Amino acid sequence: MAGKSIVVWGAGRIGRGFVADLFSAADYDIILVDQSQELIAQLRDAGRFTVVHARNADERDDQVVSGYSALSTGQTDELANAIAATDLLAVAVFPQDFAAVVQQLVPGITRRRELRPEVALDIILCANLAHAGARFGDLLRDALPPDMQAYAADHIGIVESLVMRMVAPPPDEARERDPLLVWTNGFSEFPVDGHAFKGDAPHLPGLRLVDDMRAEETRKLYTYNTCHAALAYLGARHGHDLIVDCLADPEVRKDVEGILGEARLALQAEYGFSPDDMARWIDRVLAQTDNPTLGDRVSRYGADPRRKLKRTDRLVGPALLAGKHGVDTPHLVRAIAAGFLFRNPDDPGAAYVQERVSEVGGHVAVRQVCELTDAEGDLVAAIVEAYHRLVLEAEWARLADHAEELGFQYEKTYHGCGQCVLAAILETIDRFDESVFRAATPLAGGLGMVGDATCAALIGGVMAFGLVYPRCRGQFDGDRDNKYRTYDMARRLRQRYLDTYGSVTCDDIHQRLMGRAFNLLDPADLEAFEAAGAHDDKCTNVVARAARWSVEIIGEELIEDELLAREQATASSEKGQAS
Repeated sequence: MAGKSIVVWGAGRIGRGFVADLFSAADYDIILVDQSQELIAQLRDAGRFTVVHARNADERDDQVVSGYSALSTGQTDELANAIAATDLLAVAVFPQDFAAVVQQLVPGITRRRELRPEVALDIILCANLAHAGARFGDLLRDALPPDMQAYAADHIGIVESLVMRMVAPPPDEARERDPLLVWTNGFSEFPVDGHAFKGDAPHLPGLRLVDDMRAEETRKLYTYNTCHAALAYLGARHGHDLIVDCLADPEVRKDVEGILGEARLALQAEYGFSPDDMARWIDRVLAQTDNPTLGDRVSRYGADPRRKLKRTDRLVGPALLAGKHGVDTPHLVRAIAAGFLFRNPDDPGAAYVQERVSEVGGHVAVRQVCELTDAEGDLVAAIVEAYHRLVLEAEWARLADHAEELGFQYEKTYHGCGQCVLAAILETIDRFDESVFRAATPLAGGLGMVGDATCAALIGGVMAFGLVYPRCRGQFDGDRDNKYRTYDMARRLRQRYLDTYGSVTCDDIHQRLMGRAFNLLDPADLEAFEAAGAHDDKCTNVVARAARWSVEIIGEELIEDELLAREQATASSEKGQAS
């Protein structure tokens, strides 16, 4: 070997798509090792493989890696020679394979001591496992004979690293053309434990020597992994399949940005990361995740919630760390609760979590799955409340969909936007009142088809609010809570109109949607109004949205009522048990 060399143990997607790619670009000779004889044969026959750097939908470059050697783990003598001669070794296998790897390394380490007894061997671990160095080091010490222990302690460095490059399955057509193709986002930063090297650390672009590897591991786990799990669990609640669609959903993105904000404050407080550094880091997490070329799916990022909801993992871990430093975590709590609702019939971890909730109830299931103690009862209670909130939100989202559909059909079929909205809302929430419906008869085209008035669909929605939270005739001088509650609900509906149409006035909305206002009392203008699509997709959609928005607002209020009643019932039950 004329130049420097690295043995890459594990020729899978990380071994080829990150380690070999990075070191090949730095002119290292690459020796790929894998237990799959079929893969090794493919690599030998091809003599090259391509690593795609798809940084986003518009920026891609392909790097070809060639000139490597490829060995199977069965080639014991050749492997021993390669280990004896190499400058570095990288292990890119699953942690459960560590034990097999260390057994296979022993002959090579033995030969290296015989041939190059004074030259250190640094083993870089590229595994998604916290504290991987301690586990790998213990296994290696157990595998080496007693007379090798002192040599290993002095000459073998176990170097932990963080692999933050995202590697995804290539598109089907690309994989069929080139089975060895590796599809990545091209991210090249490679943090490694700067204190763990026994020899000189390699010099190559992207490699960053880290002083506090525990801080870096935690930062990566509590941001990248936290973001990905949260997107999956919250995005699944909205029916999304792709991670980029989760991130494009304004509600999900708002929650995830809140989660990262909570984790950021906790990490700054615990490890002393600067606010500017963490702000850049969080921006990068979101930018790397928002990459449609990777095709990452909710099913993959959410897989095995039994593991991902554990105490030290990516959701409960940052929540506990935040709590330690007095940081409120409503967004993290919501993501944890969503994890308990994550369903995938092909995922044993998800099935286990569902079974726990069904068999022992929410409080016990949260304590068991999240490994929380009695001292953390407030967090347990918050997660259980968020769980029930998410269940209620899902039901009200379904009702809002139904109201939107009814509102559209009623306006298209019957006209009379205020009455159509009211009917759609009240039928959806099962509170239809014939008298109230009749009272809405004149609500059309503003008021009585005069467009300078408030949109009648908005008025219909506001009437529904009063029916749900009424000030009754018998309490004309009272019911102040309901009165001011409905005032607030009306303002929220009005604001949605302003955000969408810029106005609440019928004429202004027609101007916005159809290019001009209409005098609906003039037959010719009424005909032009219809020709402009009023009852195809213009006023029909106004009514549909008003019905949806109104049901959403009603749902927001009724959810709070139900959660409060649940909390009071629980408190009463606990008080009764105590007495």
